[in-house]
Amino acid sequence: MQAKVYNLAGDEVRSVELDDAIFGIKPNMAVVHQAVVRQQANARQGTHDTKTRGQVRGGGRKPWRQKGTGRARQGSTRSPQWAHGGVVFGPHPRSYEQDMPRKMRRLAIRSVLSAKAADNQIILVDGFAGLEPRTRVMADTLKNLNVGDGSALIFTTGEENIATAAANLTQVKTLRAGSLSVVDMLKYDYLIMPLASLDVVNGILGETGGRRKLPLRGVQAGLTTLFEAQAPAPIDASANVAFETTAEVRRTADATLEEAGAHTVYTTGARADEVTIEPEVDSDALLTDSGQINQAVEAELEGDEETGEIAEIEGIEGTEAEGGEA
Repeated sequence: MQAKVYNLAGDEVRSVELDDAIFGIKPNMAVVHQAVVRQQANARQGTHDTKTRGQVRGGGRKPWRQKGTGRARQGSTRSPQWAHGGVVFGPHPRSYEQDMPRKMRRLAIRSVLSAKAADNQIILVDGFAGLEPRTRVMADTLKNLNVGDGSALIFTTGEENIATAAANLTQVKTLRAGSLSVVDMLKYDYLIMPLASLDVVNGILGETGGRRKLPLRGVQAGLTTLFEAQAPAPIDASANVAFETTAEVRRTADATLEEAGAHTVYTTGARADEVTIEPEVDSDALLTDSGQINQAVEAELEGDEETGEIAEIEGIEGTEAEGGEA
């Protein structure tokens, strides 16, 4: 579908191709109606509240006795039939939120855009970069674009000069192209779209589907290629040292440290790369030294017994003397 592009003076500068999947479909009015109802329902705050007979202040005393007055029996002056009484089945705070599948929401937007395009109510401009942020300038621009006395919804991509220039015009509203609103597009007669905002709309509603990086056609093949390209590399078990020492690792470490003249002390639960290396001590030499010492002590004791001498040990001599006197 071909569409003309105008400048701010109202002159045609060129033409662009509109996507038929967005601007050339048959409008689905049922989905549009559901989208409008949903948007209006979600805009409700739901803070309304009325008081029941139990919430109204007062009314705790029975107005008159039960029998003998000739009047109807009453238990409280805050009953619903009394003035200033409670409200029956009144509104209370609640949520009016409605959900709608994303495909249906986008179908509703495509339907409105297609209906506007069929009625020549979409005006494309090359941009508002040179627009002066004044109300008179915006009014003259709309007049040049043949909007006349009709209302217009201007799509923007964040330009402040457009919002400032249109702020005082009651028949004009600005809307970011990334926040398409079905209600606003139906409320205003003309949709004025700069080419920058058209690119945003195509990115959301176009062939890529907005959140997808791959075309909707041939998705399966594309996803297969994507997964193959992003497949994680195989994990090398030997590179992971966060495990307890095994017999194979221990033998390897012992053989390596044996050549260096040291021995390895393992700790239960320690990692393979966390070993304590201590200088090697000759255990046979230690045993030999201790044996010689024991033999010397035994020989000295035997010699004392033969000569009748008693080994003088501190603390024992005094004890034996006291015992002899006793």
